[in-house]
Amino acid sequence: MHPVMAFVPAVLYVVALVLGIAGIAVPGAGAGLTPLAQWMLLVSLGLMSLWAFMGHVFAAEDVARSIGWSTSPFQFEVGCANLGIGVAAIAATFLGGPAGWAVLLVSAGFLWGAAFLHLREMRTQGNFAINNAGPIFWWDILTPLTLLIGLLL
Repeated sequence: MHPVMAFVPAVLYVVALVLGIAGIAVPGAGAGLTPLAQWMLLVSLGLMSLWAFMGHVFAAEDVARSIGWSTSPFQFEVGCANLGIGVAAIAATFLGGPAGWAVLLVSAGFLWGAAFLHLREMRTQGNFAINNAGPIFWWDILTPLTLLIGLLL
């Protein structure tokens, strides 16, 4: 896996953040969602989760190596969880506020749990591999937090 690919989460987060803060609405977005929530759901959470699904399922060895882990059958499970979150986030963009809140709850549980695991790996194993301690770590924390802010506004 090319190291540049590790920056996809950061790029998608920044694109969603800029469009949301600029107040540009997603065409056809559901009622009860601010532009920030719309773009966080569609781009940062939706598209990024689909990207993670493809990586964990179709490039498992490369992704595991980039995280500093051995390949594991659990990557398929993580990939499928990402698929569900991604599809739900994209759907919530168009379904509106209540769906956005439901996706926030699921994604925050998954992503903040992943961030905790990444942090533990850094502290106990000295694992500072790019996809353990790099942009994905911060994306895991910031995307649900920013989505929460967008839903509260």
